[in-house]
Amino acid sequence: MQSSFMISSAARSTSALCRSFSTGRGQRPIFVAATKQHVGKTTTSLALMAGLQKRFPKVGFIKPVGQQHVTVHSETLGKEIRVDKDICLLKEQFHLDHIDYRHMSPVIIPRGYTKDYIDGKISHEEQLKDIEHAYEKVSEASDVVLMEGTGHCAVGSVVGVNNAQVAGMLGASMILIANGGLGSAFDELELNRVLCEKYNVPIAGVVINKVIPSKYDQTKHYMSKAFQDSWGVPLLGCIPDRPFLGCPALADLERLFKTELVSGQKHRFRHYSVDDMNLITTSLTRFLENIRTKHPRTLYVCHVTRDDIILGFMAEFQRNRRDDERPFEASLLVCGRKGKYQMADEVRDMFEGLDGAPVMVVEYSTHQAMNMIHNFTPKLNIDDKNRVRKAVEHYEPYIDFDLLLERTS
Repeated sequence: MQSSFMISSAARSTSALCRSFSTGRGQRPIFVAATKQHVGKTTTSLALMAGLQKRFPKVGFIKPVGQQHVTVHSETLGKEIRVDKDICLLKEQFHLDHIDYRHMSPVIIPRGYTKDYIDGKISHEEQLKDIEHAYEKVSEASDVVLMEGTGHCAVGSVVGVNNAQVAGMLGASMILIANGGLGSAFDELELNRVLCEKYNVPIAGVVINKVIPSKYDQTKHYMSKAFQDSWGVPLLGCIPDRPFLGCPALADLERLFKTELVSGQKHRFRHYSVDDMNLITTSLTRFLENIRTKHPRTLYVCHVTRDDIILGFMAEFQRNRRDDERPFEASLLVCGRKGKYQMADEVRDMFEGLDGAPVMVVEYSTHQAMNMIHNFTPKLNIDDKNRVRKAVEHYEPYIDFDLLLERTS
């Protein structure tokens, strides 16, 4: 079965490559995959799309296989369909009006999909046909096509549509993404390179993300040399870390805790550094001293039984606004385990009409909530336009687009 698939995949790859070059553009599709989660694959895709749009009139985008999905309206079908969440981000951010949602996310793998595939309820060939059809439609309407995989190159193997297989089938060139480092990053990339080699996918180059600024020159020099000497592949981009991009906004915390701000909703996209999170265990007097002298954009955490702190926070916001002091950018996370502690009704009623002070109530202990925030990696989304814009502005200048297009022509 595996050998027959490889023959089929090779035939599909040749066919796709012929289609790509028969358009006269001579530009292979570009496929982006990473070594693991949370290495900046979508951020890199945003920067690639921004750069490609400066060089081509129409750039297409596809996520052939997706997992986390949202519901959108397809203009050509005239109905609601499911697409990968990153599709909305790219389509809306870059105004990809020349292609329809229905062709941008051909295969979605929701919960239960893998079992249905193994049980024979989902056809392997139909999956491939859906991906090929989507690529053909997007390619016909575009001058170049950018594709984003899901996770590392082997993701999707259990249902026969991993990233390397799909890239090979569509005649794409691969960009591999990894986090900064030397030995560990190279080792992770090698596993993905071998899979690309298995499916005859040429590697256009590598992008190393989140490099510690003090080690930037060292990382760029040695990674460039290692890739060129070992694989004959260039380093297309070396991106220094920018901590802001990893700082959660209050909207991210709403999703994390499955709750909403009880006040200060207009500040949902205010970002907070985890390093500036402060658990309040002191007296009200010491807390007020802290909030007036420490970093203004601090996320304070207290227990729901600390009525004095909650009311003190609200009063300090009002005093700050009345006296027109420095901008009040602090927020308060009120914690208490569900079924054991809850905010007093009298205190909750005071939030009504309190405009501006961000307060969120979560049904976890302070330890649980802080641990969840520390382990949380916020994802880019179309609602947080400021972070998306800053991500593109930061990443794009570090990518060698001339070399990329030379390698994918």
